[in-house]
Amino acid sequence: MQTYPVSLVLEGSVAVVVGGGSVATRKVEGLLPTGATVVVVSPDVSAQLAAHIQAGRCAWRAQAYEASNLDDADIVFVATDDEAVNAQVHADACAAHLPVNVADRPELCTFFLPSVLRRGKLTIAVSTEGASPLTARRLRSELEERIPAGFEAYLDLLAAWRPRAIAALPDEPARLRFWQQATDGRVQRLVQAADEEAAERLLEELLEDERAACATLL
Repeated sequence: MQTYPVSLVLEGSVAVVVGGGSVATRKVEGLLPTGATVVVVSPDVSAQLAAHIQAGRCAWRAQAYEASNLDDADIVFVATDDEAVNAQVHADACAAHLPVNVADRPELCTFFLPSVLRRGKLTIAVSTEGASPLTARRLRSELEERIPAGFEAYLDLLAAWRPRAIAALPDEPARLRFWQQATDGRVQRLVQAADEEAAERLLEELLEDERAACATLL
């Protein structure tokens, strides 16, 4: 069975994390930046989780798991050492048609959590579909070493130019030709060299050339 990779928008959703130990802590800390409402269900929690709870970054239901804990959930994460609890949460989530991930139990997952590298607008996710999370982390580290300095600024620059290119080049093939040149490495090398003014000038030249070419065809 092949999975379908996606990046979920969780802002405004309710993410329930069953468990309070170190693995559950990692799940919570990965969820917090997404803007989801995070609810931890566990009789006890780690010191790190307690700090997040005290700061109001997530909610805590200090109790053993029960099915009603999923009533308001949109997505479910399970990280306990109790196999019976893990299986029960999985069964309850599936019955409610909720996506569920059970740590270290790929057969009880309806989605897998990749090892993620973030650099500004760049996100690289590496997944082994639960076969070897450590291998995924090692591959992510190798990829991280290959990404040059200044890549975040480069993507920010391209993002800022998107509306301008759309407005100047309403013809889709023309926009594609512009972006093929804008991303051929020249602009990136200028940004890496901390010469954003030159990068801007080059983008301007590329845009004007393509706009002139379009005018010639009319």
